[in-house]
Amino acid sequence: MIAKIILRNMRRNSRRTILTAATIALTTFLFAMLVSIPASMDRLIADASTTLRLIVNNRTRGYQGATPARYCREIEQIPGVIACVAFNGMMATYRDAREPFVAMAASPELPRVFPDYDLPASDAIACAADRRCGIAGALLARKYGWHMGQQVMLRDSAAGHMELNFVIGGITQSRRYPNNFTFSREYLEAARKARGIDDHDLAAFLIIRVAGINDMPRIARRIDETYRNSGYETRTTTESEMIAGGLSQIGNVRGIIAALCAVVVATVMLLAANAMAMMVRERISEVAVMRALGFSRVAVAKLLVGESLVICLLGGIVGTALALWVFGPGVNAGAVLGGVGSLFVDTRDAALAMGAALLVALGSVAIPVIAAVRIPPAMAFRRVV
Repeated sequence: MIAKIILRNMRRNSRRTILTAATIALTTFLFAMLVSIPASMDRLIADASTTLRLIVNNRTRGYQGATPARYCREIEQIPGVIACVAFNGMMATYRDAREPFVAMAASPELPRVFPDYDLPASDAIACAADRRCGIAGALLARKYGWHMGQQVMLRDSAAGHMELNFVIGGITQSRRYPNNFTFSREYLEAARKARGIDDHDLAAFLIIRVAGINDMPRIARRIDETYRNSGYETRTTTESEMIAGGLSQIGNVRGIIAALCAVVVATVMLLAANAMAMMVRERISEVAVMRALGFSRVAVAKLLVGESLVICLLGGIVGTALALWVFGPGVNAGAVLGGVGSLFVDTRDAALAMGAALLVALGSVAIPVIAAVRIPPAMAFRRVV
C-alpha cells in the first residue's frame, strides 16, 4: 500500500518530480565521470605493473634526453631479457593543430616487447613490409574516423612542422593502448635525415621485456652498471614507475577530484533538500490524517523517505546509465591523464555514483521528515514545516 501511495504522490506534482530527478541524474553523471579519473590513473599503473617491462632513459636528462639505439643489441645479450625496442616520439597533429597526440616510432621488435598490443599477426607482418604503415589505437581511430587502408597525413607540431604520410595498417583494440599511434622508426629517421637531422642511432628511450618479475631488479642494475661513465649513462625503471612519475607531474589530481565531488554532492544536496522540504510541506495535512487514523511515525516516515528515495534512484539510474554509455567504451583523456591514457567509467564508478545519489536522497529528506513526524496530529493541520 505504501508503494502505491508513493507513486501517486510522485504524480501529483510531476514537474517538480521530473526536475528533481533530472538534477540527480546530472549529478550522478558528473560524479561518475569525476571518480573515474583517479580510477583510470590507478588502472594505468596497475596494468603497467604486470607487463614485465623496463624503461631505459638518459640518466642526466631523463625523458628529454637521448639513448643510443645500439644499446638494444647489447642489452638483449643479458640473460633474462626477451627483447628490446627503441622508441622515438613526436607530438603529431591531424587536421586540428590544437589537438596534438604522441606518435611513437618503434623498431621492428615492437610485437615481441608488447605482446599485449592485441595486433593481429597479419597486420604486424604487413606493417613490417611497409614502413609507411601506421598502427592506431581504437579510441584514436574512432576519434578521427580512421579505417584500415586509409591514407592519413600527420604533422610534427615541433619546429619545422615535418609532414609524414601513413597508411592505416592496423587498429589495436587493447584498452591499455587506446590512444597510441605507432609507426616505423626507420621511416622517421629517413624523414629527419632528408631535413638535415642525422640522429639515426639516438632513441628517446628503450623498452625491454624480461622473462620474469624476479629478473627485473637484477637486469635494471646490470644495464645501469654497464653504461656508467659512458657518453650516455642510463637510468632504468619499471614501466609502472615511469607512468606514475608522468602522472605525478600533472598535480594532485586526487585532491582536486575529491574537492570537486564534495562540492557537487553538497550543492545538489542543498537543491534536493529544498525540493524535499516543499514536498513534505505539501504532505503535512496528509501526515496529520494518517497519524489520526493510527499510522505510526515509522510508517509515515517510510512514506516520505520512500518518495525521496524513488525520485533519487530514478535520477541515479538515468545518470549512471548515461555515464556508462558515454564513457564505458572509453574516451581520450588528453591532458587530464598526461596524454598516456584514457578515461573509462566501469561498474565500480557507477556504483559509487549511485551511492552518492542515495546519500543525497537521505541527506536532503532527513530533517524535513523528522520535523514532520514529530508534530502531534492536532497541531499538524495548523502548522507548516
